[in-house]
Parts: sequence; C-alpha cells; structure tokens
Amino acid sequence: EKIHVVPLAADVIFRPLDKNQCRKIVKDELNISRPFLLYIGGFSPRKNLRGLINAFMSAFESLREKHQLVIVGALKDEGMDLLKEVTEKNYQEHISFIGYQQESMLPILYNAAKAFIYPSLYEGFGLPPLEAMSCGTPVITSSTTSIPEVIAQEGILINPYKEEEIAEAMVRLLNDED
Repeated sequence: EKIHVVPLAADVIFRPLDKNQCRKIVKDELNISRPFLLYIGGFSPRKNLRGLINAFMSAFESLREKHQLVIVGALKDEGMDLLKEVTEKNYQEHISFIGYQQESMLPILYNAAKAFIYPSLYEGFGLPPLEAMSCGTPVITSSTTSIPEVIAQEGILINPYKEEEIAEAMVRLLNDED
C-alpha cells in the first residue's frame, strides 16, 4: 500500500497541431515534400532500424501513394553505418536521415507524418510512440516488452522480428484512409 505506479507521460508540447501547416514547415525547413512515415529515436541494434529499412523498401512498391521514410536521430556510429548502407543500395531517394532535431521540431514532425513507426526489439517504456499518439498520429510499433502496455489498443502492434509483418502493417495503414 506504500507503492504507487506512476507511468511516464508525453510532454504537453506533444499535441495535435494543424497538419497542413506542419507539412509546410517540414517542406520549407527540411525539404521533405512527399508524404512520409516517421521514425524518431536512436540507432542501436535493439531499435531495429535495419529491419525497418528493409521492411519499408519491401512495402514501397505496394503503396498507392509513394511515401518517404524519414529517420530522425543523431547520426553517429550505427547511424552512420546505416546511412552508408542506404546510400550504397541507392535508397536515399526514398529514405531520408535528417539527423538530430531540436525538441521544438518534434511535435511538428509527428503532426506532419502520415504515420509513426517504432519497431524496437526492446524498450524500457517506449515514449516516442506515446508522443506520436499524443499528436494524433497513427502508430505502428512492436508487440514486445513494455510497448503494448503503453500503446494498448490504440496502435498497430507488429512482431519486430518479422520484416514482412512490418511491411504489411505499413501497406495496410498507408493504403487505407480509414
């Protein structure tokens, strides 16, 4: 009776904003003009960015409207390795690494995105999906560790170890306006 669980919450800056205005800011300031799927986070192997990139490229041709994958995070070590791989495979037209972004830009990115994707293999909590949902952005995320407790029934849960399941969720979400 002396213990109370207090879950994390998204900061109040993460809220629905005018989607069209956010898309204009993203176009003007970051030169992203196509509809996009967003990832915000680190580049450690547990974040499963390689699986995300493979799944996105697998799903790309099945998308009715051509989307871009926008990856936000400080580019160093693993991030630089992934950027090099994307460039070597000639995927840079479809996948953009935009580096670290100021916290004030994050709600704009979440609101401008068609969807947020977070295929992490392991999380202690999983704050980015909660931030995206707080902005009213659809979420595709992992069905592992703590994430289902955070997301509940409000997002699409995928097995992050199955790239085909990640790709199917992208196609289902991005091709179905409802």
